[in-house]
Amino acid sequence: MQKTQGIFLLIVVMLLAGCQDVGAATIPTLAAAAMVPDPTEGVPSTFTPPAETAVPTATDTIIRDTATPSKTPLPIPTLTPFTPRPSETPTPTTSPLITPTNTPVIKPINQYLYQEIIPYQAFPVPPGDNGWGMHWIPTVSQSQEAVDRYVNELVRMHIKWVVFLNDGANIGDNDYLVDKLVANGIMPVMRLYKNGVLPYGNDVGAMVRHYRAKGVYYYQIYNEPNVNVENHQGFANPNQYALAWAQTARDIVNNGGLPGIGAFSPGGEYSHYEFLDRTLRAIEYNGDEALLNHAWLSIHNYHGTRAYDDPDGFLLFRNYDEIVRSHLGRSLPMVGTEGGSYSNDPQVAKNLLVYQYSYMRDAEPYLLAFSYWVLANQAGGGNDPAWEWQSLFKEGGWVHPVVTEFFYQNAR
Repeated sequence: MQKTQGIFLLIVVMLLAGCQDVGAATIPTLAAAAMVPDPTEGVPSTFTPPAETAVPTATDTIIRDTATPSKTPLPIPTLTPFTPRPSETPTPTTSPLITPTNTPVIKPINQYLYQEIIPYQAFPVPPGDNGWGMHWIPTVSQSQEAVDRYVNELVRMHIKWVVFLNDGANIGDNDYLVDKLVANGIMPVMRLYKNGVLPYGNDVGAMVRHYRAKGVYYYQIYNEPNVNVENHQGFANPNQYALAWAQTARDIVNNGGLPGIGAFSPGGEYSHYEFLDRTLRAIEYNGDEALLNHAWLSIHNYHGTRAYDDPDGFLLFRNYDEIVRSHLGRSLPMVGTEGGSYSNDPQVAKNLLVYQYSYMRDAEPYLLAFSYWVLANQAGGGNDPAWEWQSLFKEGGWVHPVVTEFFYQNAR
């Protein structure tokens, strides 16, 4: 008996010694995304380490832009009705001499059973979809005045996807925002904000039912779990994240929503590539793989001022897709929930952003949207000055040139 106990204790010690774990952050977590990992630590040999930080750190000395503020009046957009539904794929006609390809069956999203794989072609997209997304104001609720002003801006900028923060499983604080987005043909993507990888506490199922009825399909569970300060444990742990993710994902799927994995920080202490690989492995090992039938991948494809074709910048979703297919044999739909390029020279940033958004015109079909961080901060009620220099709209009326010279001018 003593020998058996000794063996058992030895196994427990070995397991504990092999674990890493995960932690917490303030709203939001872009500062964590700016941290630069060791270029060789924890990165699979099949991937090239990032050549530079994906985004500047919040502690950099920032030179405020000196361009003349734009005070163009904001027009009231024409409201268009929005009935969220998956894009329809016409039934192909085939010649008797041609062997039909393995084309997935596309049907309304609510007709897929738990064990059925929802192909990325069936995931809901907004009417007139162009793949252009935007991260909203970095607070969990805003005044109606701020919502009206910046939804008008989103319409004028031809934005079709918006990522916003919800305080955990709270019901009600974002009703007005969601209603305005949906009424203007914009697909809402909800990040369930939590200060760490901890249980959400409230009834996630009831919250999903409430917002699903309003047109919210996409629910991102936690954020950047590969960053130490994003975790209550103080260090990243894909095994613990996989368990916590599955617990909430089950409630989301059972109530008609689509659960999002990640997003992972390209600058986290734990390689985002390896963290994704080990998270999927853990989900499979734990017997939760069926949840991936209804899941999507949230991505933070920050680009910085890298070369346009840098595989670890804007294009990192290609590396993610390789990892996903190595586990599932298929692609998962991806939604960019943060990303972009920043520079003290707004024209430099504008040129890079034009490339990134223009790419979406012919993007890989599994990449549903790309979103810049961040639309507005203090001008929209944000209380963290660290994000102000990255905002497209600032206090005092300053507007980034990419808004007036690109977004306003292009429907796609």
